Amino acid sequence: MKICIIRPLAKILIKYAPLVLVASAFVLGYACAPAPTEYPGNPEAVQWNEKGIAMYQAGEYEKALLNFDKALDADPSNPAVWYNKGQTLDALVKYQEAIDCYDQAIKLDPNFAGAWNNKGMSYNDIEQFDKALECLDKAIALNGNYALYWGNKGVILLGQDKFSEAVPCFDKATALDSGNFDLWVKKTYAQMKAKLFDDALKSADKAISLNQISSLAWGYKAKALYELRRHDEALVAFDKALGLEPTNPALWYSKGLTLETLKRNDEASKCYDKARALGYQF
Repeated sequence: MKICIIRPLAKILIKYAPLVLVASAFVLGYACAPAPTEYPGNPEAVQWNEKGIAMYQAGEYEKALLNFDKALDADPSNPAVWYNKGQTLDALVKYQEAIDCYDQAIKLDPNFAGAWNNKGMSYNDIEQFDKALECLDKAIALNGNYALYWGNKGVILLGQDKFSEAVPCFDKATALDSGNFDLWVKKTYAQMKAKLFDDALKSADKAISLNQISSLAWGYKAKALYELRRHDEALVAFDKALGLEPTNPALWYSKGLTLETLKRNDEASKCYDKARALGYQF
């Protein structure tokens, strides 16, 4: 009987680079790609594009599309607007339409790394993984110093169970952005699936140093310790994870398995009962 992974990895790391203002860069948290070359636009296109961005930020995606379409009516040769429309279609789960928009942006500016990134992640969403990787490789070729692209390539490889190939991508991503918690968590996951448990433990510790209240990071640390046969330490980490997320049945099951390994069967049985009560099937 093997200890379980605590929670499935999120399918997408950070899908989107930022929406792009016509003639300026628009910055939105970590997910921002480096701004592309500024795209000049006529005043009408600038106005509609900015309104579209405001609607996108407010979660009004259909209204955002209407504004981006008006911007494109005013200036159909602007790659920024095609990119923004594509990202909005992605948010509406219209992946093929989004890909068509990214294609237009790339046709107008073949060096638009953010468009290559988003196109790749849209292909990932429709499970065309080879095309997804080709697009991410293109984004990386255009800007190999941006952690987002390396991280997204790693996510695509994880989705194909190519764990050993994913690990170097996360190595590169965390080297470029060492303070990004999400990257370290996914790196930990990749290392564990590749059976690199010593490395996984180090990555889990780094993730915890960035976010000490993440039950996922503590659970991954416990999993790595269990695999390294450091069972008493694993119990401490499981208890920490359960203190943060006491209704997670997989954590209770994994703690029970660790206790059973230590021949503490009565305590293990209670953990298994708790896991079953929370809906865990085993």
